[in-house]
Amino acid sequence: MLDRATYIWESIDFLNRFIMKSLQRHAEGHGVTAPQARVMLEVFINKKISVKQLTQNLRMTQSTVSDIVERLTEKGLLIKKPNPKDKRSVQIMLTEKMVKIIEETAPKPIQQIMGSVLENLQPSEQAKVEEGMRLLVAAVGKKMEADGIDDLEDFEVLFLPKENKQ
Repeated sequence: MLDRATYIWESIDFLNRFIMKSLQRHAEGHGVTAPQARVMLEVFINKKISVKQLTQNLRMTQSTVSDIVERLTEKGLLIKKPNPKDKRSVQIMLTEKMVKIIEETAPKPIQQIMGSVLENLQPSEQAKVEEGMRLLVAAVGKKMEADGIDDLEDFEVLFLPKENKQ
C-alpha cells in the first residue's frame, strides 16, 4: 500500500498522462506530432519556460526538446527570447497567434475529456472530487507562498472563491 503522499503524487502523474495522451490525439488530428503537441502544451501551461525545464518536465532528452523547439520556432509557433534573469539561457514562449488558437480550441477538448470522465461519477461524487481538488490546490498555494514561490499569478483563477468561478 502506498503512503498518502506517494498515492497523491502517482495519481496526479496518472491524470496528467491521461490528459496529455487525450490532447495528443486531438493535436495529431490538426497536423501536429505528439511530441510537438506535448512541447506546445507544456509551454502554454508555463507561459515561459527554458529548454532545460521542458526537458525535465517532459522527460525527454535535451537534444530532442531542442530539435522540437527549433522546428516549432521555424514554423512560427514558438518564439525564443533571452531570459532577463539569466543571460545564458532563453525562454520559450508561444507566439500570440498560437496562444489565441490554443485558448480558442484547447479548453473545449480539455473540458470534453474531463466532462466524459466525470460522467462516470454520481453528482455527489463529482462534488467530492471538486472539493478535494480545491483543498489540494489551496494547500499547494500556501506551500508556494511559504516557500517564496511567486508564480501564482498564472493560476489565480484556482484561488478564487467558488462562487466567483464560472
